[in-house]
Amino acid sequence: DGYNVLTTLEAALAGGVVLAARDDAFRDMASMHGSYRKVAETRPALDILGKVLEQLRLGECVWYLDRPVSNSGRLKALMEEVARCSGWLWHVELAADPDRLLAAAGPDRIIATADSVLLDQCHRWLNLARLAVEQHVPDAWVVDFSRLGLFT
Repeated sequence: DGYNVLTTLEAALAGGVVLAARDDAFRDMASMHGSYRKVAETRPALDILGKVLEQLRLGECVWYLDRPVSNSGRLKALMEEVARCSGWLWHVELAADPDRLLAAAGPDRIIATADSVLLDQCHRWLNLARLAVEQHVPDAWVVDFSRLGLFT
């Protein structure tokens, strides 16, 4: 879930608030309304994500970006360039509805997202945003809601 993971790490790198939710996922508070804008943290965030995935020894990574979001094509090109320069086996796909594709992924696929609807549907999950923030942004501004018993 490309934008989902990337924007959370960008927020952490920029000193923005990252929420630690009760499901252990890290989520940012940025809202995207049909438009994505590359920021100073985009390239470093991609490098960090690549390093985390490399440490996990993943053979291949498929990133899904929402085609309807403006600048998705530009982000796709940047992600492919970063992967090519680093020797990472990344495929970046623009999809009309990435959530539908991720929800339909079989048990042999690991999904990286913090989208609660997808988490309820996926067979296997990688908490990639949290791993990346904890390993590479130790001073991130994390507000921890994971231990609060608000809904118990």
